[in-house]
Amino acid sequence: MTTIKKRGFPLNLLILFSVSILYLIPFIYALYTSLLSKADIGSFAPPSRWVLENYWYVIDAGLLVWYRNSIIMTVGIIIGNVVINTLAGYALARIKFPGKNIIFFIIIGTMMISGQITIVPIYIMCVNLDWINTYKALIIPFLTNGMLTFFMRQYFLSIPIELEESARIDGLGRFGMFARIIIPISKMSIATQIIFLFREWWNQLLWPVTLTNKLDMYVITVGLNSLKGQYYEWMNISMTGVVCAILPIIIVFVFLQKQFTQSLALVGIKG
Repeated sequence: MTTIKKRGFPLNLLILFSVSILYLIPFIYALYTSLLSKADIGSFAPPSRWVLENYWYVIDAGLLVWYRNSIIMTVGIIIGNVVINTLAGYALARIKFPGKNIIFFIIIGTMMISGQITIVPIYIMCVNLDWINTYKALIIPFLTNGMLTFFMRQYFLSIPIELEESARIDGLGRFGMFARIIIPISKMSIATQIIFLFREWWNQLLWPVTLTNKLDMYVITVGLNSLKGQYYEWMNISMTGVVCAILPIIIVFVFLQKQFTQSLALVGIKG
C-alpha cells in the first residue's frame, strides 16, 4: 500500500502542477500584455522592451480614487452583512417569536429572486432618497444576504444547545451567551461570509455602474471599464486594469489562505 502511494505521488503532483499552470496562464498573459507598449501589442517583446507607462496612465486616470471607493463599498457591505446575517441567523435558529417561520420563508424566497429584477426598484428608491453618487447607495441596499443568513442559521442549528443551557445555568443571558460562547466558536463561519462577500463585491460591476455616474465615485471595475474608447480599446491598458483589479484579491488570499480553505470545507460540510 505504501509503495502504491509513493508511486502515485509524482503523478498527483504533476496533475496539480498542470492545473495550476492552466489557471495561471490568463494572469501571466494579462501581466505580460500590461507591460507592452502600443507598438508591441500582439507580438512577443523581450523584457528589455517592457514598459511601466501603462500603470502610470491608469494611476493618472484615477486608479487610487477607484481603489478607495471599492474598499469603502466592500468593507461597508461586509461589516453590515456579517453583523445582520449573523444576528438574524442566530435569532431564526434559537429564539422563538411570532412570525418566525414566515420571516424564514421570506428569506428563502429572496434567494430565488434574481438580482437583476431588483435593479429598477432599488434605483428608484435611491433616486427618491437622493442617494445616487453616494456611498449610501453603494452600501445600504446590500447590507443583508438571504443565502448567508440561511447559512448562518443552519450553522447555529448544528451547535449543541447544551452549551447554551450550561451558560444559562452559570447566569449568562441571551446576549452574553451569544457574545461569549456562540461567536468564538463561529469564527470560521464568519470568515466564510467575509471571503464570499469580498469576492462578490470587489468584482461587482452591475450595481456600481447603475448607482454612480461621476468619475470620483467609480469603483475599480467601473473606472477601468471607463478607460475603453467608444470605437477602440487598447489591449495593454485593459490588461493593466485587470492586473490592478486582481492584485488586492491575491493579497487577501495570501493572508487568509488558511481561512479560505477551511471555509470551503465548512461550506461543503454544511451545504
